[in-house]
Amino acid sequence: MESAIQSAHPSPQKDRRKAGRVWAKLDLPLALHLASACSAAAASAASASAASSNPRWVLRRGKRESMTLFHFFNCAILTFGPHAVYYSATPLSEYDTLGTSVKAALVYLGTALVKLVCLATFLKVSENESFDPYQELLKALIGFIDVAGLYFALTQLTHRNISQNHKFQAVGLGWAFADSVLHRLAPLWVGARGLEFTWDYILQGLEANANLVFSISLAALGSLMWLRKNKPKTLIPIIYACAGIVATMPSITSYLRRGLGWHLPKVVGFELFTSLAMAFISWQLFSACQRPSA
Repeated sequence: MESAIQSAHPSPQKDRRKAGRVWAKLDLPLALHLASACSAAAASAASASAASSNPRWVLRRGKRESMTLFHFFNCAILTFGPHAVYYSATPLSEYDTLGTSVKAALVYLGTALVKLVCLATFLKVSENESFDPYQELLKALIGFIDVAGLYFALTQLTHRNISQNHKFQAVGLGWAFADSVLHRLAPLWVGARGLEFTWDYILQGLEANANLVFSISLAALGSLMWLRKNKPKTLIPIIYACAGIVATMPSITSYLRRGLGWHLPKVVGFELFTSLAMAFISWQLFSACQRPSA
């Protein structure tokens, strides 16, 4: 009777021995692999939770993010701030020439679209970064579409009752601001917020300042060419030569980068120096044309 009861209800010791025999039949390497994978997952989860709960790690991450935003805002102020300073520090703000600048910016956007279509149609994609004289000459010719756009902005748009001095400054300011927004805002937003610090975006802001001076100088020379009737004949070749130099400045800087192998800081320094020189020459020409003829 007792033997029948024991056979119907096996003891726990027999169950453990049977389970041990079943476990021994399993693939030992597979069991070890599963055990190691589970332990590694548990260790990584524990380390992640410990790092996220560590106040020093959180503080370091917050400092890194704040530094990237600080670098972005610094580069943005350097790129777009001079436009606002020029508008508020000159009589442009007193004569309410903001509408003229906005119209010039819209004309620039249309001009940039036409240039983009022409570049995509007539230029071929180069496989290397070498300087191609034929391609750069074609780019320079297409770049004169900017001169046509400035001509339209200065002569065909309806402006408020402002003088010629304020008109070309407002047009040049709107032109330069639209160029900075179109070519520099997206790279600045994407790149300047990166974790790795680089000087490229600071140099890009300095390049935007040089472009502001170039745009106002070209607008001043354009106003002398198209709006000033009684200018001295001896200054006409100088005015056209200076306007041609400013209009072909992108091709000149492209030759310095690709043809001569100049690095970005050297090219930006050249642009800053040339922009100041062209601004001085344009100011002297504008003053000479405003003097009463004898």
